[in-house]
Amino acid sequence: MGEIARPYRSSLAAISKHIQVLESSGLVTRRRQGSFRYVRITPMPLKEAQQWLSFYESFWNERLDALADLFTKPEKKDKP
Repeated sequence: MGEIARPYRSSLAAISKHIQVLESSGLVTRRRQGSFRYVRITPMPLKEAQQWLSFYESFWNERLDALADLFTKPEKKDKP
């Protein structure tokens, strides 16, 4: 774990807690071999999340584009 924590300004305990959360969500796996702990990313849950998000991407892009149009088009003034 120390090698993982080294580049960050967090304690080893904080990094370990983050890894536990990632492990409980299925995003990483850990294994122990002697005094070493190996952490490996599990990409499938990320792919599933990306697929779920991409379903809504076009929906939100259309809505946000329509909203942007409302703010960028000049206002029409009614003629008396």
